[in-house]
Amino acid sequence: MSFVALLIDVLGPVVAIVAVGALAGPRLRLGNASLSRVAYWVLGPAFVFDLFVTTDLVGPTVIRLAVAGLAGMAAAVAGAVLLGRATGISGRPLSAAVMTAAYGNVGNAGLAISAFALGQQALAAAGVLMLTINITGVTLGVGLASASDEGLLPTLGRALFSPMPLAGAVAFVINVIDIEIPLVVGRSTGLLAQAMIPLMLFTLGLQLAATGRPQWRPAIGVATVAKLVLAPLGAAAAAGAVGLSGDDLAVVVLQSAMPPAVFCVLVGLEYDLEPAQVTDTVVMTTLASLVTLPVVLALVA
Repeated sequence: MSFVALLIDVLGPVVAIVAVGALAGPRLRLGNASLSRVAYWVLGPAFVFDLFVTTDLVGPTVIRLAVAGLAGMAAAVAGAVLLGRATGISGRPLSAAVMTAAYGNVGNAGLAISAFALGQQALAAAGVLMLTINITGVTLGVGLASASDEGLLPTLGRALFSPMPLAGAVAFVINVIDIEIPLVVGRSTGLLAQAMIPLMLFTLGLQLAATGRPQWRPAIGVATVAKLVLAPLGAAAAAGAVGLSGDDLAVVVLQSAMPPAVFCVLVGLEYDLEPAQVTDTVVMTTLASLVTLPVVLALVA
């Protein structure tokens, strides 16, 4: 995929919806708190439930893909912590940097880029990675946001029983046992799932309008390097170690190279985890990915 095609066909619609939120939200006097809570508590769980119920989870390749994706996240977390401490970042700003470094935009952008670059046959592997990274990313974000106020066990419980991981666990059991869900349930969750990404992007626009022009800070540089450089390198190394090759290897690297997920903004808002920093990181790292993603595509596609 050329740089121009990536910019226009994949990231263009994302930017357009964010811009609509930033321009229309203040004029309509919309508050981002209510919309973010709808996305976090309703649309996000529906999105994960719909994917887990409909995705084929059988086969050793699924385990290899999940291991490689998690290794990429682990490399980003380790890199963000080390770089953050080396530059004097600590506390909640470091936690926010770690979350945005680990949790990538493997949904709307990641799936589209994988399909456009490698073909429709790559979507199954991309979907497995999206599920793995989404569930782990939300769990990590909630855990980091709660860690300073609660003990280890309450923090872990809050993270694992937050809406998206809980919905994913229920759907996973249904998928493995091969229970046929009622048509009305499938269609209802499917419709809600389709609304999640547009509402998340619209909410990001509202948040940008509320915080103003993105401001550079060291924590953003830490998250950017960890997310766009260390995560794909760690995932590539792990993918080779577990025997992935061809399109599966390429999908792991592409999904790990995605900029931070928009859902990071919702976690930041819901749990007051440096929402301004998180928003600025999502925006500025996404812009930086316009340079790094064509490089990654040239290497793996």
